[in-house]
Amino acid sequence: MTGITQRLADFAAGLNHEKLPKEVMERASLLIFDLTGIMVRARHDAESTPSLIRAVERLGMQNGSCRVLGDNRGYSPTAAALINGTLAHSLDFDDTHAAASLHSSAPILPAALAAAELTSASGRDLIAACVAGYEIQVRLSLALNPSDHYDRGFHPTATCGVFGAAAAAGKLLGLDAEGIVGAFGIALSQAAGSMQFLADGAWTKRSHVGQAAANGLLCATLASEGFKGPGEAFEGIVHNVAKVRDL
Repeated sequence: MTGITQRLADFAAGLNHEKLPKEVMERASLLIFDLTGIMVRARHDAESTPSLIRAVERLGMQNGSCRVLGDNRGYSPTAAALINGTLAHSLDFDDTHAAASLHSSAPILPAALAAAELTSASGRDLIAACVAGYEIQVRLSLALNPSDHYDRGFHPTATCGVFGAAAAAGKLLGLDAEGIVGAFGIALSQAAGSMQFLADGAWTKRSHVGQAAANGLLCATLASEGFKGPGEAFEGIVHNVAKVRDL
């Protein structure tokens, strides 16, 4: 029997806009439009944005071909995904999947936008990639039992979002199912996000999402260049979560 990781990679790789019902395309378009507005507002109004931009500039990541919403400068692809992802969650108005206890678009769209700019992808391909990313992260969060995951101190939007971001970016970078399996495997080592920010209102709640977007893009890019990741990422998650529960 085909494993979980392979089945989800097959699903993501095989999804395209022609297979999506009209209502799904319209809903995804609305989510993209909504989050775009949120990111533009956060670029100018979120109190955490200036320090984020200064850090990116200090690291020399501000020169590139990818755009940050609400900013007329070019950034490197990873910087654009990091900034856009952080902006997406900075005002906490981003769309939410209640059952999965996560913000669906915030880690996905920024990774997809950067990948789409790198490949000159069409708008329809961007939408299909985002839908694939939504499905992956939501299914993963539901499988992990989101309330339990959250109660144990993990931020599902970040821990699950990096896999959705990897799937979305991977599709736009032209990965086949095996390539997406590899991207998932690499993302397994990037899945992180502590709820400790609740103790004092720290801004890591925001940067978690930017890091998930940037890391998802990185994982997909590494896989596209032949870098090998574990082939059973989600089986590994189930095994490791079971160990955590036994502590």
